[in-house]
Amino acid sequence: MEKQNRHLQQALQIADASADNEAAVKGYNNIKPMLPEVQLRILQRQWGIALAKLQQINLVRVNSFLQDDSPEYIQLLKNYLDEMRDRCNNTLADTTSLSPEIAWQIHNIEASIKLLAAFLMFSNEQNPDKVQGVIREALSDFKAAIEAVDKTDVPAYVKNIPRWNFEMLTGEDYIKKIEVAKTELEKNQALSESLEALIPEMGGYAPGEPIETKIKK
Repeated sequence: MEKQNRHLQQALQIADASADNEAAVKGYNNIKPMLPEVQLRILQRQWGIALAKLQQINLVRVNSFLQDDSPEYIQLLKNYLDEMRDRCNNTLADTTSLSPEIAWQIHNIEASIKLLAAFLMFSNEQNPDKVQGVIREALSDFKAAIEAVDKTDVPAYVKNIPRWNFEMLTGEDYIKKIEVAKTELEKNQALSESLEALIPEMGGYAPGEPIETKIKK
């Protein structure tokens, strides 16, 4: 058992040290058993990959030679986010080996995945009701993250991470603005303001930040 733990820690250190997210994910996937802490590391790296894919989509959209290919890039990101959601759900379902220290971070990442999915959905489908449903799911995930982190002994600034994310979504009354919107145009405007404030590149919240990252409010 001690030898197995030593090998596990060595494999984690090698993958953790990689500056390349794709290479790190490959390294983590080779680790057995696939413990929740390994799944969390994969999700944190995958979040960075997802943001890189989003940036790629933005570049494709402004390139006259590549604009026609943007639906293909968008679909690739959607598929990647679906894979991340499946990983979140499968890890959270294993309650026997899941500590609150890991659980809150996975709930937090899952909420962030859904917000990014909502952003893509809004940008392409212009279906405000569908997008609003996904945002509400993200709110529930942030609440679950708050409940889980409150069961831990982590510092106060760490406990503030999911709270900050939740407040960013509710503090400006984005949900209320969407609910009271009478026309599709008003609803689309409210959604646009909400999502543009919340996508990491624009808003800067902390979806899968390492535990040592401090959030300044």
